[in-house]
Amino acid sequence: MSPSTAAAVAPVDAVEQVRTGPAKPPRQTSALWVPRVDSLAEFGLMISRQLTQCRRYGGHLSVLWLEAEPMTAPVGAAAEADANDDGEGARECAAALEAREGLMTAVSRRLRSRVRGTDMVLQVGETSFAVLLLDAGIPEAHLVQDRLSTALNGPYGVEATTMQVRLQMGMASFPEGGARGTDLAESARLDLRRRMR
Repeated sequence: MSPSTAAAVAPVDAVEQVRTGPAKPPRQTSALWVPRVDSLAEFGLMISRQLTQCRRYGGHLSVLWLEAEPMTAPVGAAAEADANDDGEGARECAAALEAREGLMTAVSRRLRSRVRGTDMVLQVGETSFAVLLLDAGIPEAHLVQDRLSTALNGPYGVEATTMQVRLQMGMASFPEGGARGTDLAESARLDLRRRMR
């Protein structure tokens, strides 16, 4: 292609792009998406960078540990045994598991929307959540804990039904609650257990 032909083609492409509009960027994930980890060790790895910065600059950091318990009939060993059956029990068990998963998704989205954008929310396992509150000491963590308790304990619309959840929370702050992520999570879980008594 000669330089004069290339120059003639370029304006046509620019005019075509103006008519069709600029190319849209790829679709981004939802702002209310909550990452999931399966263990405390994974949680510790996820927050190691923030802990390092707190140690280096003398910052504060708190962890809220939440455990969500669906107020509907729990899916226990008997229901799981029925899942091996090909009859009605298997469909009911699958529906109950799907409803519980939908409820946990609704809880995670509401939780994500009720904390600051700089805070980190993680789902740990199936029914637990950890909230990493950056630049928050013990007094600030207690305020957030009270606010979340009011906002999260309520009805959730899951598909065509309304479901209830009971949330329990514990809290730990750096460095009092531990120097590593797993230590902070364990301290927050112990605080939750103390509050349950």
